Amino acid sequence: MEKKRQVNLEILRMISMFMIIVIHIVNHGWMIDLVQKGTASYYIVWFLFGIGFTSINIYILISGYFLVMSKFSSWKVLRMVLQVLFYALGITLLFWITGWAGEKELKILVYSLTPIASDFYWFATMYIGMYLMSPLLNRFAKGLTKRQFQCTLVLLFVLFSVWTNVFYWSSGMNIAGGVAIAWFLVVYLAGAYIRLHYVPDNKPGKWLRAGIGFSLLIPISRVLIELLLMTPLGKIPVFEDLLWGYSIFYQYNSVIVCIAAVTLFIAFINMPNLGNGKAAPLIRKAAAGVFGVYLIHDHHYIREIVIREIGCYDWLYHWYLVPNILLLAVIIFVAGVAIDTVRACLFDVIEKRTCLRNQCERFDGWLRKLWYG
Repeated sequence: MEKKRQVNLEILRMISMFMIIVIHIVNHGWMIDLVQKGTASYYIVWFLFGIGFTSINIYILISGYFLVMSKFSSWKVLRMVLQVLFYALGITLLFWITGWAGEKELKILVYSLTPIASDFYWFATMYIGMYLMSPLLNRFAKGLTKRQFQCTLVLLFVLFSVWTNVFYWSSGMNIAGGVAIAWFLVVYLAGAYIRLHYVPDNKPGKWLRAGIGFSLLIPISRVLIELLLMTPLGKIPVFEDLLWGYSIFYQYNSVIVCIAAVTLFIAFINMPNLGNGKAAPLIRKAAAGVFGVYLIHDHHYIREIVIREIGCYDWLYHWYLVPNILLLAVIIFVAGVAIDTVRACLFDVIEKRTCLRNQCERFDGWLRKLWYG
């Protein structure tokens, strides 16, 4: 399966994770909380934070694009669960044993032992739930005609994206800004539709320009909302909700974020095939460690102790603000890929010495018999 994957999309997967690291540095590094409004650093921080919101949708689009043509595997589920447990519990124990964690909270240990159920990593919980739903989603996607699929996506987009931006003060159609599994399923279907029905036009430039343009609109939208709130209209109570959370457009299901993510995704689909290049094996290898990068750097102790102890907020108001953020993101990404490569080798050794995979394949056979009668 890995050989069939487009290297272009593996590159996009890595870019997506890099953007996730950047927004975590900006957020968990207290930059958003401490930056002074109206300064150059203020707009830089919110710019980096805003364009990073496309990353989650891009990651799910890639998953839907590939998974719609693949078979469900309980072995893959088990590997993901074990990978999440490995980092959640492993990093927690490391910080406890070394004393880096300070006061040992029993709650953190319990969450580390049950990382999927406890939502220790919200994205991992939603992603595994989405994967468990993928056979049904695939069946649904393949059973629709192209026109029916288009109508379905338009309806879902209107209900869960347009509606929440237009009627932002209403709790109706609320999917928690796109962090609920309902939104994951919507984006998954969008990726599946592109795989099943989209015909590349070999014009990546126009799609890339559109993707970059809509990505820039995300931080611009916040600036415009702030300007609006400075006018007499800002005294109207309902307009205050425009900045709910970070802003109505700083959400994974916002209209601007959705369009930016889809156009960027299509741009990379239309790019020349890099599958036969010399760097292709290295790219695939690095992309395989992307999920591990997330699990490592977004662990409770890493983001609450390590990233904050670096003192990223001290970079505010200095010329090296952006270079330092990007450099730290590169270090986190490279270190994470290296660590997860070692972890993958360890898991491969354990897999060869156990019969877990065979048991999972038998379980998959039982599921198929149950499903088809």
